[in-house]
Amino acid sequence: MNRTNLAIAYDSSAEYARANALSLQLNLPFNNEAPRRLIVAADKLMLKIEPFLPLSADFTIQMWQGRRDAGRRQGLVRAVKPRSGMKIIDATAGWGRDAAVLASFGAHVLLLERNPVMAALLADGLARQDDRSKAVLQLTLLQVEAIDYLRGLQEADCPEIIYLDPMHPLRQKEALVKRELQVLQQLIGPQQDIADLLTIAKQKATRQVVMKWPQRLAAIEEPTRTIYGKTVRFDIYE
Repeated sequence: MNRTNLAIAYDSSAEYARANALSLQLNLPFNNEAPRRLIVAADKLMLKIEPFLPLSADFTIQMWQGRRDAGRRQGLVRAVKPRSGMKIIDATAGWGRDAAVLASFGAHVLLLERNPVMAALLADGLARQDDRSKAVLQLTLLQVEAIDYLRGLQEADCPEIIYLDPMHPLRQKEALVKRELQVLQQLIGPQQDIADLLTIAKQKATRQVVMKWPQRLAAIEEPTRTIYGKTVRFDIYE
């Protein structure tokens, strides 16, 4: 979805100043009736793409604790093996949920997000963290092109793990695709430079690159090994 199809909306006059600042920041028009709009509400920033309900980034304990409690049985954790103090770059942040799970194990996770609207939603979610989540989750956000950022990394700043969960083309009749993924697909579209991103990630990760990818799609490159989930797999490049 081109950003020109998106508008800024706000719930009441009390939110006008914040909405106006966001409109200037993202260079988006006001339209409270637009079918695709970024809504400035009293308590959060929400993305509304009809016919879906509004969505917001969430880094509160209610979001990540359940998956944290699932422990090392889940594919993401088995693939990355996060631990306290580990440095991870999530180069395709999306809604930030996998990053929050990895951070819940004590890892320091840097989220990179190229899309300015998605970055604004993530920043809002981080700003609304509860005290427990702020204490536990070591999350940092940059709105940047991941390839450019990784190319500029000095050796001393390279992370152990680079995690990739790129947007891929969805099947039109994919009934089980979550609404969060469908909305993200409409906002940012498929990632066309994933092969280049994988190449630079392999050069910069000191331990491994982990790519989350649909089981039905061929690997971008032959991985060292793979961990399978129900509908996705984690291709590991060492």
